Amino acid sequence: MRSLLCATVVAAGLSILSACNPQPEASGLLEEAGQLVERHPDSAMLLIDSIFYPEKSLNHEYYMRFLVTQVQAKYKTYRPIHEDTLIFRARDYFSARNKYPRTTALAWFYSGCVYRERKQYEQAMEHYKEAEKFAMQTGDADLKGLVQYNTGDLLAEQGLYSEALKNYKNAERFYMQSPEKPDEKQANCFSAIGRMFLLSAEKDSAFRYFHKGLEIAEIAGNRELQSLLAQNLSVAYRNEKQYDKAETYLNQSFRLNTDSAKLPRYYLNFALLYTGMGRQDSAAWYTEQLKQQINDSLTDNYLKASLYRYLAETEKEKGNFNAAFNYQDLYTNVVEKITKERLQQSVYETQRKFDYERMRNRHERQVTVFQFWFIMLLLAILIGGASFSWYTLRQRTRLLHTQEHIETLREIAAELNKSFESKITVKDQNLRELLLWKFDVVKKSALMEQHSTSEMSAAELIKIFHQIVYRGNKNGHWQNILSVFDQVNPGISEKMRRLFPNLTETEYRIMLLTYAGMSVKDISVILHLSSHTVQTYRTGLRKKYGIDDISVDTTTYLKEVLDNI
Repeated sequence: MRSLLCATVVAAGLSILSACNPQPEASGLLEEAGQLVERHPDSAMLLIDSIFYPEKSLNHEYYMRFLVTQVQAKYKTYRPIHEDTLIFRARDYFSARNKYPRTTALAWFYSGCVYRERKQYEQAMEHYKEAEKFAMQTGDADLKGLVQYNTGDLLAEQGLYSEALKNYKNAERFYMQSPEKPDEKQANCFSAIGRMFLLSAEKDSAFRYFHKGLEIAEIAGNRELQSLLAQNLSVAYRNEKQYDKAETYLNQSFRLNTDSAKLPRYYLNFALLYTGMGRQDSAAWYTEQLKQQINDSLTDNYLKASLYRYLAETEKEKGNFNAAFNYQDLYTNVVEKITKERLQQSVYETQRKFDYERMRNRHERQVTVFQFWFIMLLLAILIGGASFSWYTLRQRTRLLHTQEHIETLREIAAELNKSFESKITVKDQNLRELLLWKFDVVKKSALMEQHSTSEMSAAELIKIFHQIVYRGNKNGHWQNILSVFDQVNPGISEKMRRLFPNLTETEYRIMLLTYAGMSVKDISVILHLSSHTVQTYRTGLRKKYGIDDISVDTTTYLKEVLDNI
């Protein structure tokens, strides 16, 4: 009993596991199909069909890839895809994640192909444009060419030949960049380009591209392409009434054709050719064959319109007016159907809308870049202007400060002059030396005035000032001042050294000049100190030597102390 229970549990477990993943090899089959789908779509289709329960056998992302690869393989094997709307889920899935631009481009492209088979051409064009956007993010030249070529086909179906021509040329340019052999794809592009030129009545260009395409198809050994291009050349030569060449190429195309679905087009071309050549018996035989080929299986409305128009004209020439009217009605109905489809699905407007959006986005990017650089330039100008203003103001301040020094020196010279005059009777020699020193100061002041121009910078004025007044030695002027002081006040400097031995050199000089009766401003100029610093020193000296009485100034105190010793 216990063994039976264990076996039942194991069997149930295996059933659950197999239910969770009914086909474990499904992922490998999908990977292999993805590798084969471009070159061997038939083999890829077999692998895709062998995945019998994809939504359970694959994880969600792989299932989305399965949907894309399935439609891709069906499209390339010419199977109908108008009901494969599940690919829209894959389109939304890959667009939302935007991790795989190539897969996203394929999802958008084949979604567009589904819409195209459903004759919803406007939606098809929208999807082709989105596919183009994602394809441009990849390095896959074949994918870019595929999107461009099918966009051209869609435009050509709506009679927009000049617009289609641009896409076919873009497709050929992309296929030329492909690392794979682009011969067959390039030949297809040349065939389409030639057909657009032929429909636009540019016959020389049409012939050139048809011949280039046929040459490439022959080198590649592609019979289908050779048949298509030879038939296009036949139509082109027939329109030029070069019937011999037209017959040669049409026979060549017919021999190469293996698709019975294309027989109505061949019968029509043979009938039109022999009618133009005047070979009525041959034309009548192909006309009868053509009548037998017209049935409900013929879905190409453009071919139908051509067939009915030809048959209506033929029956009219024979005098069979009832049959002619019947074919004319059929022709009119097909044309109305084509026109209605074109009006309902504005492919051209959709393309123009996407092109407009692209141009607008490009313009907005250009405007943004221009605004950025304009703002940067404006900031640079503002910063430069502010820096220049700051530098100019700084230079002006320094100039004013230098001129203030000059004025102070002039005042000192004037005061010294008065002092010299008051002491002139002391000694003739002293008088002579003082007069000479005064003359020297006046001379230097004159030189200073000569060099002080409004165009000179503060740095230049200071340099000239020191060169003229101090002869390059900033400390040399102190010895001159001390010498004059000793002559005017004999022995005072020595007494001050002895009486106040703890003074620093700066304190000593400030005290000496204070004794001489100079103001704080004068002392600051002579000693190259700020007025605040000088005042701080003087306050410190008063505290240091106990001058507490605010009614007694420092000069009076020093004179009382030094003169009475």
